[in-house]
Amino acid sequence: MRVRIYPLALGKMLKHALDDLNREVAGLLVGKYLKKGDVLEIWDAITGEQKSTPGFVYLEEETIGAAAEWVLRNRPGLYIVGWYHSHPGFDVFLSAIDIETQKLYQRLFPKAVALVLDPVKYAKTRRLQDLNFKVFRISPKNEVIMVPVSIGIQRQKLLESTLRGIETMELKYIGGGASREPPEYVEADLDIPADKLTGPLSNLLKKIRDKVGSRT
Repeated sequence: MRVRIYPLALGKMLKHALDDLNREVAGLLVGKYLKKGDVLEIWDAITGEQKSTPGFVYLEEETIGAAAEWVLRNRPGLYIVGWYHSHPGFDVFLSAIDIETQKLYQRLFPKAVALVLDPVKYAKTRRLQDLNFKVFRISPKNEVIMVPVSIGIQRQKLLESTLRGIETMELKYIGGGASREPPEYVEADLDIPADKLTGPLSNLLKKIRDKVGSRT
């Protein structure tokens, strides 16, 4: 499998990481899987309420549930395809906690990926060659593997993904409450087994799996 990421999605993740170089930040990847060619496309990135430290970030189940519902409602044909988070100043890799989090995402959606970026060098130079990010998955042998990445340039999809992504340029935060006002932050380090998921998140993830399954 390979990943194709569209520029605005990458730009939004980078902007989020640059907003706070002293803490990890995280969010969710929005896109779709193309069975033909075995390509996972990342069209957008969203985030919501999160708790974070310089080396840890945590997303509440309710926040992920609200984000999943928002994507299903507002992004026809797209769904959550993984998660991203930053490692400010300590390179890009999956920590032990990240590995368990990624396993969970892959249980929920087998093609899910984890994108990790370290924005510190780019923040200093603003040079494209200093933009440090990688995409990972966990193999059937429980090994961390790096997934090949390309930047999407197909004209129609580039325009469509840009127009969709612009809608949430200011709507960075998606929360679980009734209010339409966006809360604070999102994270994606879940340290709970898939079979223990209950309530609205479990139901939404079932909807996502059903929707994805009908397209592959």
